[in-house]
Amino acid sequence: MRLTLIFFLCFCFLTLPIRAQDAITKAMAGPRGDQFRILVAFLEPVDENSASLQSFILDTDRVKKQQQPSSFYLDLTATIRNLQTGAKNQKILVQRWERSGDVEVKCEGGKWIKQASGPELDKIVGVVNAVVRIVPFDAKETTEFTLTKDVEQSVRGLLNALNTSKLQCVRNGTPD
Repeated sequence: MRLTLIFFLCFCFLTLPIRAQDAITKAMAGPRGDQFRILVAFLEPVDENSASLQSFILDTDRVKKQQQPSSFYLDLTATIRNLQTGAKNQKILVQRWERSGDVEVKCEGGKWIKQASGPELDKIVGVVNAVVRIVPFDAKETTEFTLTKDVEQSVRGLLNALNTSKLQCVRNGTPD
């Protein structure tokens, strides 16, 4: 529910600049309680009546400088919203894993199941690792950071692929 509220606020406040720009990319990271949150979001027009909002939200354990996280909770969301009617087409994939464990995926009703391995899953883990390598884990508060062009394209590729994904439990967003 809280995540939905955040997306709604982003949508309300960011749809006006969308018409003036080709796209907005935002990458932020910072501590959140005993975890560290990484957010990458893309907002861009699809056509004159609709906009695309995509988000990559990764929660990890907090680490010291030069260390890598060992636990990951990933939320991938891709939404296309009609700006005239408010209708939306949304795909969501939520996964979690420990560095040395199996990847689990959250299905309808909140049930977690083991994610089947394969090239699509390997790509997700690879993109997460690429993002983790450039994040400022020493940030004391939420900080904006810059994605390299190749990492940005990899994250966009993951989010764009949600519509055709063969992974288990890629689900449609809740109706308006």
